[in-house]
This record gives sequence, structure tokens and C-alpha cells, in this order.
Amino acid sequence: MKANDLWRWLVVLALTASLAALGCYVFGADSAAWRTAGREADGGSYRQVAQLSLGQVEVKNYQRMGFTRGILRFSPDSGRLAVGTENGQVIMLSGEGEVLWRRPAGLGKVTALEFSPDGACLYVGETSAAGSLYCLDAASGRERWRSDLAAGLGVDLRRKSHPGVIRLLTDQSGRIFALTQRYDRTASGESVYRGQIFCLDSAGTELWRFPAAEAMDAWVNWMGADTHGRRLVFGTANFDTDRRYRYDKNVYCLDAGSGAEAWSAVLEPTPPFQRTILRGSPNLAADGQHVAAMASDGRAFLYDARGRELWRRHLSAPKKLDEIYLNAVGRDAYMLGDYAVFTTINTYNNANWQLPTPVEHPGSNSVFVFSAAGEFVAKWRAGGGIEEIAFATPRRIAVAVGRNTKTKDAGVHGIYVLDMPNAAAVEKLATAGPCAAVAISPDERLVAGIEAPLQLDDGSIIGGYRLWMWEKAGSR
Repeated sequence: MKANDLWRWLVVLALTASLAALGCYVFGADSAAWRTAGREADGGSYRQVAQLSLGQVEVKNYQRMGFTRGILRFSPDSGRLAVGTENGQVIMLSGEGEVLWRRPAGLGKVTALEFSPDGACLYVGETSAAGSLYCLDAASGRERWRSDLAAGLGVDLRRKSHPGVIRLLTDQSGRIFALTQRYDRTASGESVYRGQIFCLDSAGTELWRFPAAEAMDAWVNWMGADTHGRRLVFGTANFDTDRRYRYDKNVYCLDAGSGAEAWSAVLEPTPPFQRTILRGSPNLAADGQHVAAMASDGRAFLYDARGRELWRRHLSAPKKLDEIYLNAVGRDAYMLGDYAVFTTINTYNNANWQLPTPVEHPGSNSVFVFSAAGEFVAKWRAGGGIEEIAFATPRRIAVAVGRNTKTKDAGVHGIYVLDMPNAAAVEKLATAGPCAAVAISPDERLVAGIEAPLQLDDGSIIGGYRLWMWEKAGSR
């Protein structure tokens, strides 16, 4: 064996041993104490009711961190499914899988969808030169009104820097909350962020915006609200470490009635990171009493309604291996009844997140469940990147599982249905390509997912850009 080959094997063995030790450190020496659940599911309790091609999209591979997306939303009465695609289509299906109508949303791609509380309207946000929000008649697809909410964030067509409505929420009174964002880079490579949050009534009239007189200079990718629309929360991420931002807090909570800031919190970075980044959180409990947040560095947080930190847990602590830190990226955080649920995705290194890592972090690609008091309840290892989770009630969630950038095991792709709070997989709905989005109907009868195509290392392509919908047997 050559000296270089021997050195590589020694490095891999050292990494493996170190991560095994990390597993003991993070999860405790007694692995049984964590009651880790596997990916097994009994299967057979759902039947397919729809499979629909969503058109042509760019086929990506294992080396790209980003991936093909899509958005799924069930109507409040569980009778219809709205689909938003990467190529700018909005499609409405019945609960039986029949296409009721379809229409192009505009010149961009659909980046947000939400039904009105009564199911009569479908709100559509797009990322395009106009950055529009549409209100469509849910029965016919006819446009009722339109607002170019994100137009004030600017546009640069030459650099393909478009504004967009990237998240929509509604409350029981019918108000609409819209998060708008635009990202660009200067000629010198500096990141530029512009973002605002709007509150509208059901007719599209603006009630307030945050900030009131300017755009935020922070990257904001997410917001959450309680059921009654009393509070709204959002998190930030800023990637330039040598720049000072005006909106430099990590978690913000707004009074949803006025748009005024209720409280904010700074989450100091954990080494080796110089910034704290929130991607798929924070989120409020339905009753507004707790706020759950998950940082990309693997830290999970729980706050009370006034912004007091109740506890934090480091679910995937970064580990330094041969001058490089590895960590499992944290993303989602939700409150499901009395339980906090957090997710992690693939393992990356801080030196270059596009490069594959030699081993997986033991905290990667997992769902973690804690009680509101901070006691560990369960962990479920998905085997692939957790792209999204969906739930209708606290007793059951659906998990979209995509690529594993290390093992490259296509057999893990699909949707897994988990009973909560013990995170036990009771069903696997397999897809050939990675599952990029998931939704579960309010009555828990229907589950839908969007599959993406994937190019394997040998150049072959598996899967396609298509919609799947399944119905639980015996639910009618």
C-alpha cells in the first residue's frame, strides 16, 4: 500500500472513531436512553390516488446543497390539494386526485401557497421581477386580486436578482401574513439582503408592514404565527461575518395586530461558526405559549411567550477533525401540542459545504422530540435529508426524505408517516427520486408529496418532477 493511500485510510479511521466518540458525547454513552427509532414501517395502509408530472426542471446531483422544490397545501376541509411548482404552475386537485384546474402563476416560480381559512381563496406568492401576491378563486382558479408586494425590494434582471413572496400564513380572522425577500451579491462578493413582512386583510388591503419605513438588511427565510394571529415570529441568517447589520437579532417576535416588535433574542454563535443561522424556524405553538427554534449549528431552543429562554439542547455539536469541523445542519422546529420537534439534515463541513464528508455525523438526518420541559422523548433517523415535515394534529407527522449526500442510498427516498410523540414510523410511501415536499390533510386521510429527479454519479437519472397523492385505507 502506498504511503498516501495509507494516510487516507488512517484519516478515515480517525474520523470514524472521533464521530463515534461524538455520538457518545452528544447522545450519551447509553444509546438505549435515546430510544432511537429506525426507518422501518409496516406499510400497506395507504393506496395511491394520483401521480402527475409537473414538467421539466433542472436535474441536480449529490454535489449541490440546494434542490428542486415545490409547495403543497391541502384545503381546510381536506377536499382539495393545491400544488405550486418550480416552473411557475399552480394546479388544483380534488381529494380523489382529479385535476380541477391549472394556470401559470406568472413569469417566475411559485414560492408560497396558502388557503384562506374558509377554503374559498388560494393565495399564491411568486418570485419574479414583480414579486407578486395573487388571490385566486379556489374553485375556478380565476384571479380575484393581485398585489406586487415585493416590488419595493428592487430587481436586477441582468443578475437574476428577483424579489419574491416566499412564505404565506393566514389566521382565523382571515388576515394574510406575507414574507418578502430579495437577495443579491455586489461586484466585490458582498451579500445584500432586503426583506419585509406584510399584514393584509382578505381583500388585499395592507394593514401594516415590518419594518414600517425600510427593508430589513437581513436574510429572512421563515416566519410562524399562532392560530389566532396574536403573535408572529421570524428568524434571520447573515452570511458575511465582517459586516454589521441593523437587524442583527436572531429571533424576532411581533405583535400580529400592529406589527410592533414584542421581543427579540440574540443567539451567540457557537464555535467554529461566526454567525447563528435560522432556516426553517422559529415557530409558535398553536396557543402562542411557546416558541421553538433550531439553528443550523445544531442547537435547539425553546422560549416562552415573553421571550424568556426556557432551555436549549445541542443536538449535533460540531466536531473538529483534522482542522475541519463537521456538523449535521439543523433546520426545522415546531411545537406539536406539549412536545417540541426538531430536525437535522445532511452532514457538512464548515470549510466547504459543497464537498462531501468522509463520514456521517450521528445527529444527521433525524427527527428529535422533547417535552415542553426539555426532557428527551424520542429520536428517529431518516437515512436521508429531511426536506420538510407536515402535520395536521400533534399525533401524527409526515416526513419528506431526500438525498443522503454521504451514503447515496436511493432506497431511503419517500414519505414516512410517524406516530407521535414516540416518532415511530408506521408507513413508508416510496419514491424513486428524492422527496422534496410533503403535505397531510387536516383529517389525516390524504398524504401528498413532490418527487424530484436526481442524477447519480454514473450520469444516470432516477425519478422525475412529479406529484404523488395517497389515501389512507378505510378512511372514507
